[in-house]
Amino acid sequence: MFVHIWRMRARKKRVEDYEKFGRQMTLPSLKKIDGCMGAHFIRIFEARKPEYLWLVFWRDHKALEKARTNPLWRDQIKRFEAGNFYKSIPLELVCEVLESFTSTSVRPKRVARPGKPERSAPVEDPKAEEPAAAEPPAPAMAGPTVEGE
Repeated sequence: MFVHIWRMRARKKRVEDYEKFGRQMTLPSLKKIDGCMGAHFIRIFEARKPEYLWLVFWRDHKALEKARTNPLWRDQIKRFEAGNFYKSIPLELVCEVLESFTSTSVRPKRVARPGKPERSAPVEDPKAEEPAAAEPPAPAMAGPTVEGE
């Protein structure tokens, strides 16, 4: 498996548009390209300026190279460049995955947009699950005695 990594600093005034472009245009397009195993659109949390990573996983290097000629890919690149989203030229890396693991995937909670109320989690019934009865403490382990017991 190969991972294609893009690191980009975005223009502050274009952040909202860029995030919308990534969610609504790029991710759905990547899903349609043969050989794409998954993609993560990531905002760097502690960056002083808006900065993003794309981690796109490909079946193999051949699939990535074939994707570069795909009309969906080319269209995304044209739209990205026309959108004037980036402040500096994105850094692009192609890496071979040596080993990995994946746990059950949990969709990250989206950050509430200003002016939109955040959805509240359902309230759980406190009586639904009774706490387990406390077990008696295990006997203390004693060191060896003089007799060796």
